[in-house]
Amino acid sequence: MARPGNGNRQSGVQRRRLAHCAGLCLAVFLVWGLGGIDAARACAFHLYKPAKTVIDRVIETDHLVVARANPENEFVYQVVETLRGNGSHATIAQLVDTRTRRKLAANPQDGVLFAFDTATGQWRLIAYLTPQYRSVIDRVLSGMGTWQGAYDPARFAIFEALQDHPEPALRELALREIDKAPYELLREIDLRMPVDSLLAGLRTLQDYPYKSIRILLLGLSGDDAARREIHAFFDRVADQDLAQHLGAFATALVEIDGTAGIALLEGKLLSDPRQPLDKLEQVVEALAIHNGVGSHETQQDIAAALGRLLRMRPEAAPLMARQFGSRQDWTLAGQLAPIVAQRRLSKWADLMVAVYVAQAKAATASGSKAQGG
Repeated sequence: MARPGNGNRQSGVQRRRLAHCAGLCLAVFLVWGLGGIDAARACAFHLYKPAKTVIDRVIETDHLVVARANPENEFVYQVVETLRGNGSHATIAQLVDTRTRRKLAANPQDGVLFAFDTATGQWRLIAYLTPQYRSVIDRVLSGMGTWQGAYDPARFAIFEALQDHPEPALRELALREIDKAPYELLREIDLRMPVDSLLAGLRTLQDYPYKSIRILLLGLSGDDAARREIHAFFDRVADQDLAQHLGAFATALVEIDGTAGIALLEGKLLSDPRQPLDKLEQVVEALAIHNGVGSHETQQDIAAALGRLLRMRPEAAPLMARQFGSRQDWTLAGQLAPIVAQRRLSKWADLMVAVYVAQAKAATASGSKAQGG
């Protein structure tokens, strides 16, 4: 027979266990859920997420049409071809603007691409179609049924080939599509964009949305002018609390300089106890990316640099767990486990690191290959 009050004690234990489980689940979501999907992409440095491209909208829609100005009313669009779904009798509310009307009149082979937006119930103008642009859309429509994963290599190949196309709209589309590629795939690019053009784009407001991808491509170029630009960035931001695009520049630095780049990051940033942790997380993010694609020597130098950071600033453990864990990279498990055992952080931070260590153990136990530790 249970002792008087034992049920209450059991209920209290159960509540504490439930609270612990809820906290653990929330930590798992925050550590892996917020960064897990986009973190492996070239573009995914902190809050930056590329806008949907024309190709995204082509893939997502069930109804895709080409329209031109109505011969009987040049201010109104008329569907001339249905590329997908049922849109032959579509009514497009958007009017033909003056510039587009003149271009269509001068180029009877051109058209305007509209996709049906189910969220608004309206047709959305997504691209002006020259014959060259139309051929790209046709290639996408014919091939996208076989594309797999977040970003298929076949999709990347289409736009890699367009990076130096003479048509500006297609060059811009290529850059936006390349920006969506995982870094491992981006490293395989046959880069044909001139370095001078990439550098010039860093300094114009209209190219700001493509700044991160331009920086990454500079790192992949291996060019001396690119190297000077990347090094100059770190000279400028070493003493600044905020450093926009630091993650992209750190990735580019390691790409262009290898292990010497890791040493530079440690000398200027990781070894400086005055650096804000949110700033350092962008550097750790870049190192996590390279840890997944780099050589054994690169991985060793990354582990050593982060080990020294951890000994100097144990409070950096959660950001390491977050960035490496989101990539299912368990390299740091051995270095982070003592932090959990010694309970050197706040309860919340301890929990985040504990999730990483537990996940690493589970991956090893299930036969996954841990990358080190």
